[in-house]
Amino acid sequence: MVFPRPGHSPTLVSRRDALRTVALTLGAATVPTLFSAARLGAEEAKPTPAATPAAAPPTLKTISLGEGLSLITGAGGNVAVLTGQDGTLVVDCGVPASIVGLQAEIAKLAPAAISTLLNTHWHFDHTGGNEAFARTGARIVAHENCRQRLSTDQFIEFFEMKLPASPRTAWPTTTFTNDLVLHANGERLHLTTVPPAHTDGDVIVHLTKANVLHLGDLFFHTNYPFIDYSSGGWIGGMAAAAKTALALCDAKTRIIPGHGPLATRDDLAGYLAFLETMSERLTKLKTQGKSVAEAVAALPTKDFDEKLGKGFLTPDKFVQCTYAGLLKHS
Repeated sequence: MVFPRPGHSPTLVSRRDALRTVALTLGAATVPTLFSAARLGAEEAKPTPAATPAAAPPTLKTISLGEGLSLITGAGGNVAVLTGQDGTLVVDCGVPASIVGLQAEIAKLAPAAISTLLNTHWHFDHTGGNEAFARTGARIVAHENCRQRLSTDQFIEFFEMKLPASPRTAWPTTTFTNDLVLHANGERLHLTTVPPAHTDGDVIVHLTKANVLHLGDLFFHTNYPFIDYSSGGWIGGMAAAAKTALALCDAKTRIIPGHGPLATRDDLAGYLAFLETMSERLTKLKTQGKSVAEAVAALPTKDFDEKLGKGFLTPDKFVQCTYAGLLKHS
């Protein structure tokens, strides 16, 4: 969809139409997530010349991680695929615009239909294929709060975006609120829940045999993270979740972020240090009674901007969003 200008009344449209229009607005897949149209804020999102029904589909890339495990990039959020005799298990499933290409890419790894789909959280750049995969027999597993948000109308305040409930077929059918362990294709998958961080339904997926973590949007690698305070997210929770994930790692752990390239334990440690620093700085501004505008003017991210400020959230937008979330957090 074209994001409404701040101060204008948002419009509730069908999820299918909204996601189709978002995909067209974003054009080619050089943009990493559905929120990329908010690079300079929702007020500046406009269709581009490429935003036509004939626009090229996302370009997907498959990277082998060994032992039947692969990473697919370019579908929206990063997708992990585990194949073997127990069937194909997938972690996250991109935006709806990528689903045909994603299904084709997964079919190259294993021709059988997907048996299990894990959602790391509810955002539609990670759950956009839920309905399509469910219709071919996939069991969808997620945090109970992920199902709750997919099954009800949602509002992402920072982008002034209303999203209606997903079709029932897209709702997770197996949910949990405490840690869960799955066994598939010789792999032990430990699904770790965390207190509200990016949203209130985030899950860390630890493939223990492969020594791989899929962190969903608890980890934005090389960019400033979007923290969805409308869904209960806040920066203190992000830092706590990163610390939990770091404790699961050793020097050889490979880490799949929600967005960005494959990462290492050192990358995650650096990300945790950034989150802790920003939490401390923004909390100090909150204690001083600073407004959002005053927090932005204080330039709390200036020593991180060169490394992280060239992604879909500019430094100012990151501070606006993250500080607003901190102010709302009790």
